[in-house]
Amino acid sequence: MKTIQLALQNPEYAQSLQNLLLRDGSHRVYVVDQPDLRLDGVVVIDGKRIDNFSILDPEPERFVVIASKSSDGLARIWDAGVRHVVFEGDSPSTAHLAIIAAEMRLPRAMPGGARAPAAGSFSKGHHSPPDPILPVLGGESGCGRCRFSKDNYGF
Repeated sequence: MKTIQLALQNPEYAQSLQNLLLRDGSHRVYVVDQPDLRLDGVVVIDGKRIDNFSILDPEPERFVVIASKSSDGLARIWDAGVRHVVFEGDSPSTAHLAIIAAEMRLPRAMPGGARAPAAGSFSKGHHSPPDPILPVLGGESGCGRCRFSKDNYGF
């Protein structure tokens, strides 16, 4: 089960989001006043409630922030490392997608308490592995640029 903490001031929005998350049967959802950062999982928090950005510091990728569109703090939220921001007027479905995206960025728990990197993530300073070089098989080259004959493919 994936743990989600909803620390939102709007109880109707929190309830709608909780219902969406519980529907798939793979989430444990807590509606809280203050998130417990000792729990693993995603934390959804109001941008207005972030007085001190140090709360985001150790693992900013686990936060989804609900911010106002006119928020002067939007740049500060981004600079703190948060990559999942939903605007207050957005639907709970949009927030649900942001939560799923944040979950995908989290390290996976492994036996013995170790953590594997998130799917598709690479260590800092490393790049994606190069694309494999695939040979073109068969036939004579028709065109020098693409090495395919137009006649063979009905173009």
